Amino acid sequence: MGFRQDPEFPPLINMFPGQMPPEVTIQPKPARAPVLRLDALGREIDEQGNVVNVPKPSSTLKVNINKQKKESFQILKPELDVDPDKNPHFDPRMGIDKNKILRPKRMSFQFVEEGKWSHDAELIKLKQSQYGESRAKELRAKQMQLAKAKAEPVINPNLIEVAERVITKEKPKEPIPDVEWWDAPLLRSGTYGGMVDGDLTDDMLKMEKITIYVEHPRPIEPPAEPAPPPPQPLKLTKKEQKKLRTQRRLAREKERQEMIRQGLLEPPKPKVKMSNLMKVLGSEATQDPTKLEMEIRSAAAEREQAHIDRNIARKLTPDERREKKERKLFDDPNIAPETIVSIYRVNDLSHPQTRFKVDVNAQENRMTGCAVISEGISVVVVEGGKKSIKRYGKLMLRRIDWAAAVKKEDDEDEDDEDKPLNKCVLVWQGTVAKSSFHRFFVHECRTEAAARKVFADAGVPHYWDLAVNFKDDEF
Repeated sequence: MGFRQDPEFPPLINMFPGQMPPEVTIQPKPARAPVLRLDALGREIDEQGNVVNVPKPSSTLKVNINKQKKESFQILKPELDVDPDKNPHFDPRMGIDKNKILRPKRMSFQFVEEGKWSHDAELIKLKQSQYGESRAKELRAKQMQLAKAKAEPVINPNLIEVAERVITKEKPKEPIPDVEWWDAPLLRSGTYGGMVDGDLTDDMLKMEKITIYVEHPRPIEPPAEPAPPPPQPLKLTKKEQKKLRTQRRLAREKERQEMIRQGLLEPPKPKVKMSNLMKVLGSEATQDPTKLEMEIRSAAAEREQAHIDRNIARKLTPDERREKKERKLFDDPNIAPETIVSIYRVNDLSHPQTRFKVDVNAQENRMTGCAVISEGISVVVVEGGKKSIKRYGKLMLRRIDWAAAVKKEDDEDEDDEDKPLNKCVLVWQGTVAKSSFHRFFVHECRTEAAARKVFADAGVPHYWDLAVNFKDDEF
């Protein structure tokens, strides 16, 4: 059988009974390309000849959108209804501000920029969330003060002792001038001497100075007290200070990363160690392991040496260390130090160990004074700064066991049981104008008259009288 098969029809063998013809897929015809039509002016037109309006591309950047909004809402300056310079009766010497006195034209209606109020609300919420804790603490403190004030008993002001009233000298008033400054340019003689019964004639006045204009003198502020100091800055708590420090460090690190990303800074080299060698370098570590190991060990040694050098550079010199220790132990010499005096009374200061502690500690703390030892009473007077006095007071009142120091010597004297317990008390402590002693020394006197003479020679005999007349319930 000879026949030609048409490509549009399926093969005839598939038309036999018992077999279904397969689905035939027809290829879609390609769509025709759009035709560009232009008129004589070069504008695009459609098939009917109408001009096609092509929308212009608009920028979607936030910067350009804000710029367009800003240009659309321009603030117009007010214009004056009347220009005072064109008014022939306007005198510029009167000091009138034309922009404030004359009424400007009513400005056109201004629309609020979109998102302004929401932005302000977000700022207020942020401030409240950031400083809400401190404000709540201040509110609680105020409530506690009010409750304490209500709980206090009512005091009759008539029962309060009134101190002497301090009389302040008033500032002397200026003398009355012979002629007022506003009348001086109008008088020919320059004084009021030619007036008769308070009347002036035309001959006594400079008539050419008198015009139809009213001269208003410039107002002068009255003398008053100085303005109060500005409010103190907001004091942050420890938690808020740590939070601000963390935020500053994060912002600084973020800025550094941004500069590295832009290429302004060189990125740091990876810190390669023997433990993370394969993780950092990967396949490069297997090319020349010996050379790579030497480089890693040399880099580690260089980092360690740089760390040691930084510590050495930060280390204080012997002079700086000595100055730091002196600042810690003694008062600042740049500030005028105040001289504080402490007077101690001791029952028995005959023990050599306690006498050595009293003497050496006074000299090491750079204090002046004296320790006078007599029969039955000993007085120690020290002069120095605030820190030295505080340390010496701890030595005399807490560190030395006065009762034990006497017992070591009195073990043999078992018969003397009526002797009072040895102790040290602070008789007086206060501030004086200048020191009375040049150094610290120890005196042993047989009589109280000789002991009092030691203080009298220094000009402070009342120190001995205070110590002798001091009475303590347990002394």
